Amino acid sequence: MKNLFKTSIFLLISLFIGCSSDDSKPSDDNGSEVDLTAARLDDFQLSGVSYTNISLTQPEIVGGEEKTPGTIIITVPAATDHLNLSLASVNFNESKFEISPAVGSVQSFEVGSAIAYTITSKDNSEKSISYLVSVVKEEPAAETLKITGFKFEKSKNSELPSDIMATKIVEYPGTNWNAIFILVPNETNLTNLIPTIEYKGTSLEYKQGNTGLAAFAPYPETDLTVDFTSNHDLRSTDRNEFLLSVIGSESTKNYRVIVDVQNPIELQSNSASIGDLTEGGGTQIYSLRWTNKGNHPIERNLKASGYIDNTSNKIGNIFEAYLEVSDPLQGAYIKPGEEGLVILKVNTDGAAIGDYDINVTFSPRYDVNRAKINDIRDDLNPIEDIFSPIILNTRSTIKSE
Repeated sequence: MKNLFKTSIFLLISLFIGCSSDDSKPSDDNGSEVDLTAARLDDFQLSGVSYTNISLTQPEIVGGEEKTPGTIIITVPAATDHLNLSLASVNFNESKFEISPAVGSVQSFEVGSAIAYTITSKDNSEKSISYLVSVVKEEPAAETLKITGFKFEKSKNSELPSDIMATKIVEYPGTNWNAIFILVPNETNLTNLIPTIEYKGTSLEYKQGNTGLAAFAPYPETDLTVDFTSNHDLRSTDRNEFLLSVIGSESTKNYRVIVDVQNPIELQSNSASIGDLTEGGGTQIYSLRWTNKGNHPIERNLKASGYIDNTSNKIGNIFEAYLEVSDPLQGAYIKPGEEGLVILKVNTDGAAIGDYDINVTFSPRYDVNRAKINDIRDDLNPIEDIFSPIILNTRSTIKSE
């Protein structure tokens, strides 16, 4: 009986110990001890192509389980040939987790498709997270076509004192034509200049003469000697205009090349002394000659743009000035090489008695579409301030009657 009791006690103790030992172990192989955050990806490098951008959203994990999968959107260059790509590497411990599709497994990421990548615990196959991975190409960059440089190098144009760079290269949105402006010293021979041109595009073409009939021709690889002398006609166009066209794969960009001098208006004298005038004598007109030393016609009635009073007492201005033809037969323009007149109107009515010393400023501008020099500004024709201002100092004395 004693032995039976001892045996029963032993069995109960053994059973208790066994139960206690089992309670200290996981209840099954599907326990929650797996840390899924350790399986997260922090990058998604592709084999054979480097991405330009990546957007990575981590899976949402709640209570040790994935609630929402992560997303990865990878942007690759627009020039990428194909989207059959593979994952290059992972950052998690591969002894604890595995990924499917596997590293190196080629997948088709064609437009609109997303590949589900699942990362699973090796200790517990029921524990996993996933990412929906898609690959997109960048939008193709807009084709850049432009003239980036234009100059006359002294090494190619021995008559020049130094290299002459373009004054400005202007693009006019919404129009078919842009413009290159380059100013050379007065008296430069414009008939045989060799330009050096830099551009962005597939190729460069040119033509001489602003007519619709002439076709553009490939710009030669050797130096091209150009006659930039203007040939203005009654239609307000330059029949000898030099034109460039930058050619791209799907479009072109055209430029007019305008060559002129820095100071096209050469005054006979930079000062004009009217002498003594009588107060209340009305308006009197004086003139002096000037010459068009430039390469384009200058429109008559080009008015002075400013009057600066040099007197200490700021007595005021009594002058009005504009450019005029010297002969009515000249028409509306003073052509290159021709002479014109500076008309000075002096109004003494109501003028203060005293000495007058005024700098009269002319600001000639180039009218791009009409290929001439004037002072007109409007919304239809681009006008460029490329020339140096011309200053005429005028003096007079107003005396009482």
